[in-house]
Amino acid sequence: MKKILLICNEGMSTGFLCNKMNEYAQQQGLDIHAWAVPESALEGQYQEADIVLLGPQIGYLMESIRKRVHNTLPVDAISPIDFGRINAKSVVEQALSLINKN
Repeated sequence: MKKILLICNEGMSTGFLCNKMNEYAQQQGLDIHAWAVPESALEGQYQEADIVLLGPQIGYLMESIRKRVHNTLPVDAISPIDFGRINAKSVVEQALSLINKN
């Protein structure tokens, strides 16, 4: 199972996207699980993840978050367009592509 952690300011705006990602994965027969937490909860969650995706509103924290996870897994920002459109397919594809590169 691939585990995708989404981070944003409070974890609420990414929560809806996570639900859509999990629905999409189930429909496609993909073995993934996505969940969302606020940025302040990163340290208690990243050890369970294969990738950390940031909401576009905190994309500027990417380098800081890479350091906070000790460069142990990929960290990337979700496109503002995909985020705004709740494009679960595109975000799942982004995550799987980055996981497979590592």
